[in-house]
Amino acid sequence: MATITAGLTLSSEDLTSNGLVLSTSGNLKKAGYKRTNLDNTTGIARKSTTSTDQYTIFYADEFTADKAHKVYLKNTSVVASEYFLVTLDDEPMGRLYAGDFAFFPWSATDGVKAAFTVTFANDWAENDTAVFDGVTITLGGTETTAAMVDLVVAAKYPNFTVVETSSTVATFTAKDSNDLSLIEEGAASDDYVVTTAGSGTGTVARTVAPVASANDIKITPSVATTMTLEHAVLYEL
Repeated sequence: MATITAGLTLSSEDLTSNGLVLSTSGNLKKAGYKRTNLDNTTGIARKSTTSTDQYTIFYADEFTADKAHKVYLKNTSVVASEYFLVTLDDEPMGRLYAGDFAFFPWSATDGVKAAFTVTFANDWAENDTAVFDGVTITLGGTETTAAMVDLVVAAKYPNFTVVETSSTVATFTAKDSNDLSLIEEGAASDDYVVTTAGSGTGTVARTVAPVASANDIKITPSVATTMTLEHAVLYEL
């Protein structure tokens, strides 16, 4: 099992009248009563920015909530005035100026992911289609609602996962809680488009309203020229 040791040393001969020496270190542990070593990491990576837009560095949805995660950030700039504004829980944590780094705990609290169902009914024919999230499903020769559901569930969608709730119902769930789109309801939904030669329908019903995760870690560069942030998460599953 991996062992990760973190340390911090603060020293100064002239900050206080007696000088300052503070040093501490310890092994990083998982959450819980019988704490074992933290043993997963995203690895050290770098994000280059080229505008003053806000960038999301880590999405809370991608990590288990309320564990003993630790986040490392470093501004690699050598221009003294350049900084990244670090935001957590939609609140500014502070600025990382050139050469500054941060190491802090992170709860990775989830948001609520949007979900909806599509109920397929009536008569379907060969070459009937269902279009959603940029993916087109085309029915072959089997003219049944169950066949259409099977095809819908087997498809890969960029922003949603889908499961078969019954032989006539497919349930879609957003991959990201920050996808706040509310899919239009009804058999004539502009979001989920069904085209049939017969009377086949795909009726949309919302089941879960989305709530954005405010616990994502975001940065806002101070300049539009290229800046680079070094980053990593040490996390538990």
